Amino acid sequence: MAGEPEPAPVRAPASMPAGRALVVILICLLTWMFLYAPTMKRAAEASPPGLRRTLSIAGLTPLTAISNVLQVTRATDAVRGALGKHAGAAPGGTLAIPTVPSGVANSPTPAATGPIRTPTPGDRLRVVVVGDSLASGLGTYTERAFDPTLVRVTDQGRISTGLARPDYFDWPAAMQQLVDDYRPDLVFVMLGENDAQALVDGQGHVQVAVGTRAWPAGYAARVQEFARIATSGGARLVWVGLPIVRDPGRRALLQRQNGIFEEMTSVVPNTAYLDTWTLFATRSGGYTTYFREPNGHLDVIREPDGVHFNSLGYQLVAQAAADLAIADLGLSPTTLATP
Repeated sequence: MAGEPEPAPVRAPASMPAGRALVVILICLLTWMFLYAPTMKRAAEASPPGLRRTLSIAGLTPLTAISNVLQVTRATDAVRGALGKHAGAAPGGTLAIPTVPSGVANSPTPAATGPIRTPTPGDRLRVVVVGDSLASGLGTYTERAFDPTLVRVTDQGRISTGLARPDYFDWPAAMQQLVDDYRPDLVFVMLGENDAQALVDGQGHVQVAVGTRAWPAGYAARVQEFARIATSGGARLVWVGLPIVRDPGRRALLQRQNGIFEEMTSVVPNTAYLDTWTLFATRSGGYTTYFREPNGHLDVIREPDGVHFNSLGYQLVAQAAADLAIADLGLSPTTLATP
C-alpha cells in the first residue's frame, strides 16, 4: 500500500567457514581429552582384560602424562576431590572407614563361637556392608533395618568392584583393613555381579580365563579367602546371593557364582547364605520386576536396568538378611528397628 514503509531486509545469520568450525571442534575435543584423560584411563583399567583394554590404556597413557605435566587437570581434580575421588588413588578407590567410637577399643573381641554379642547403647553392634553397586544400595537400607541406638552400620560398597580384579580394587586387603580398624560383629556381603571375567592378580596378569574349567575352582578359592578374612576377627557373615537378572544370557554364570557362595558357607564357619534368586523370581523361575506381598498386592522392586533393586527392593533384601542373621547366626531380635 502506498505510503507504508518497506520492511527491513532480513539478514541471514553469520556463518562460520567449515574449515574454521572444524578447527574449533578439534580444539574442544583435544581440550576435553586432556582434561579427562586420567579419568578415562582409570575407566579403561576397570574394563575386562583384552585387546580393547590394552589399546585404550596404551593410547591414554601418554595423554595422561601430558595432562599431568601441563597441570590442565587441576580443575577436574578439584571437583573430583570434593566428591571424595582423588586422582592419585587406586583405580577402584579406597575405603573410608569410620572413626572407631570412644570405648570400642576396650570392648571385647567378637567371640569365635556362639551367638553374636548383645549390644548396649554404649557399645553398639558394629555392622559393615561390603561389595559392589548392589551392596551400595543394600547398605542404606541395612542401616534403616536396625535400631540405631544399638547398632552402627557402615556402608562400604564400591561400584564396579568384585573378586576377579584385585588390580582394580583389592577386596581381601580392604576387608582385612576393616577387620583390623573397625572390628565388625556382623558383615553383609553382596558382590559378584562384575566378576564374569578373567581372574587376574594384583598386577592385572590373567591367572584363569573366564569360561574355562579352572574358573569355578579359582573363583571359589577367592570367595573362601574373602569369607575367612571377614570372619577372622570373630564376626559373623551373611553372604547375600545375586538376584535373578532380566538378561537370560547372564543367568547361567550368575547361578554358578551363587552355588559357589552357598558352598562357601559349608566350608567357612560363622557364615550363612541368603538366596535372593529364588526369593525374587517368579514361581516358574523367571525374571519379574514385581514382588507379591502377603496380602496379594504387587509392588515394583527392581530398577529398569534389570539388575539392581529400587528402594523397596533393597528394604526387602536388608530385612531378609537381618532375619537370616537372627535365625542362623544368633543375632538378637532386639537389634532390629521398631516397625
